[in-house]
Amino acid sequence: MLEFWIETLKPSVFWTALAAIGTLMAVLVALLYPLSSKYFRNNRIEALIEAEIKGNFEKIRRMTSKEDHQLPRGQKIGAMEHNDALVKHVDLRLWEQYRYILAAERPVAFQKYQAINRHAEGVLDAPTKPALMRLTLQVTEAQSYVAKFEEAFGKQP
Repeated sequence: MLEFWIETLKPSVFWTALAAIGTLMAVLVALLYPLSSKYFRNNRIEALIEAEIKGNFEKIRRMTSKEDHQLPRGQKIGAMEHNDALVKHVDLRLWEQYRYILAAERPVAFQKYQAINRHAEGVLDAPTKPALMRLTLQVTEAQSYVAKFEEAFGKQP
């Protein structure tokens, strides 16, 4: 055993072995880094889209009724005005930016989020005239959004 260590610690053998180990480590990093960075990037994208969906849920959930609404100071507004005000705050920018990456990298997650966001897009794209039809479509799409959201993420308080 002592002869092994004496032979290994000779400068020519030692530096050759160290260079081989260094090369092996560089190859492992070169092989594993792209996979791990793509995995973590996709996790971040999925977390961003999920946060956007949850933020939109709070707004769209309030659009599921055709009844008049009361503002915090007691003032009443119609359902159309209420929904029109809330629609301005529904945001799908992250979904629009990252959905193609998600579709290519994680198709199952894409299908889950697309099923929900399809209804959010329906709320946003409701025709402006006639107003009653817009209200009806927004309420219907909002109810579908809430149902798909609760199917994917569970019942919300």
